Amino acid sequence: MNSETDPQAAIDAHLAAVVGRDLAAYAASLHPDVTVVIPSGRVMTGAAEVIAFHETWFTEVEWTYEVEHRRSVTAAGSAVRVVDVTYTDAPGAAPSRFTMGLTFVQEGSRWLLIHDQCTLLRSE
Repeated sequence: MNSETDPQAAIDAHLAAVVGRDLAAYAASLHPDVTVVIPSGRVMTGAAEVIAFHETWFTEVEWTYEVEHRRSVTAAGSAVRVVDVTYTDAPGAAPSRFTMGLTFVQEGSRWLLIHDQCTLLRSE
């Protein structure tokens, strides 16, 4: 299956676009009414605002973004993936970890990101 018809392949392609800083592929994965909540708590709404944020972020070349799968569910025209992310701003910097929940919805034969929620993990 491909990323247009298979929801989990669409999520894989979306995450690969982030890791690869591929703005065109990232933008193509967004629903026009997407909501993104980043770890700082900032809420972005609509594809234009989300793309503008990522356009700036993707130009920064030193960060790394590692994703570890936790859970995937597909049901009734929606698909959810929960992942743990380790993000490092620059080589040698202390990494930050957060859990991210991605919700995709089916639009025709395509699967698009409608909600992205990030939660910082507390150190215990």
